Amino acid sequence: MPSFLTSSLFKNSSIYIITDGISQAIPFLLLPLISHYLSPADYGIITNFNVLFAILSIICFMTTAGVLPVIYYKKDKEALRLYISNMLFLNTIVTVGCLVMTLIFNRTIDHLIQLPLFYQILCLVTVWFASITNLNMILWRCEERPWSFGKYKIALSSLNIIITIWFVVILLWGWQGRVYSQCIAIIVFGAISLWILIRREYFVLKISKQDMLHVLFFALPLLPHALSFWLKSGINKIYLTDMCSLSENGLYSVALTWGGALSMFFLAFNNAYAPYLYKKLSFWETQSYDTTYQDKIRLVKMTYICLLGTLLISFLAYWVSLFIIKLTYAPSYFASIRFLPWAIMDVAFNGCYWMFVCFLYHTLKTKLLGAITFSLSIAQIGLSYVSILWLGSTGVAISAAFISFITFIIIAYVAMRSYRLPWGLKCTNKTVS
Repeated sequence: MPSFLTSSLFKNSSIYIITDGISQAIPFLLLPLISHYLSPADYGIITNFNVLFAILSIICFMTTAGVLPVIYYKKDKEALRLYISNMLFLNTIVTVGCLVMTLIFNRTIDHLIQLPLFYQILCLVTVWFASITNLNMILWRCEERPWSFGKYKIALSSLNIIITIWFVVILLWGWQGRVYSQCIAIIVFGAISLWILIRREYFVLKISKQDMLHVLFFALPLLPHALSFWLKSGINKIYLTDMCSLSENGLYSVALTWGGALSMFFLAFNNAYAPYLYKKLSFWETQSYDTTYQDKIRLVKMTYICLLGTLLISFLAYWVSLFIIKLTYAPSYFASIRFLPWAIMDVAFNGCYWMFVCFLYHTLKTKLLGAITFSLSIAQIGLSYVSILWLGSTGVAISAAFISFITFIIIAYVAMRSYRLPWGLKCTNKTVS
């Protein structure tokens, strides 16, 4: 049997892919059903709630979460416990700050995405609980416990779909029922995650200014980088709501949902690949060049194989998505097909990007990463606006795919220069460090 098939990376990534696939398939299979109970405009409102959830998640916890896999292998249990606790304290402080800003600007938010104040506050509460679950699940990834990670995600998705069926299909609560089901499931599992962290002694009531500053040092430069991904999709949805209609926003979001299903497949692999890569890079830094050269060549070859696999899987995903939409969705959603090829291409290029961005995280070049991705996202804001004027609503999907391709190319080039490996497979010892 090939050594790759028996490696921990292959085993763990297989578990992540299978369990992630199940957890995503559970609510995903629900979409054709609820499409018969929700209009595209209703789906547009749900999409806008998720847009707000996404940007609040970035600000409140997503940028801080990236540091945990990097420092996990560098701290002992006691220091790690204090660090994780202060990550949670910092996330809480930022969430309270966002609550204050929401109360001040709630009318502007309502105007942009047609979401009343009550749902804005509900979104913030849900984000705080999601931050706890996120920390808990990153810990399981770092500990290489894919089964714990996977079972938890499946359970969360199962609760989500059960409540959704009750609220939307049985009680006929419309878009509000879908929003409530998402929030209840996340809040319940956030509370469970907090209990798990306390039980495992990863939560202590002790403030460490040094740890908070370290998290901020890592996270703040990443904020533009993280916001760049929100800008790429969130601004497009706001454009569609304001310049076209809620229905067009809903149709675009259906296509993005299929892209999101593919993205979860790539993310599942990355959940195993990132800790594997960080561990290797940390080990290589303690070894001489001669003892690691062949291992580096194997990593480069694996990266190229994964890039090719990403493109092939994306091609197949498009045809599968097209078939299922025509087979199972309500006819009012068929117009979403015109967005589909661009949504799949967008995800494919993001999947390629993930293969390289870890090198920039490891070398702590988050400022450079943030500058690149944020600049390109600003460019997309203008490109999307012009594309809508020239090409109609489909223009936002085309611009998103184009910017994702450019982002992948630039980040791959910078990563190769930041952490030099034998990318050409013909490098001599003197050209690789």
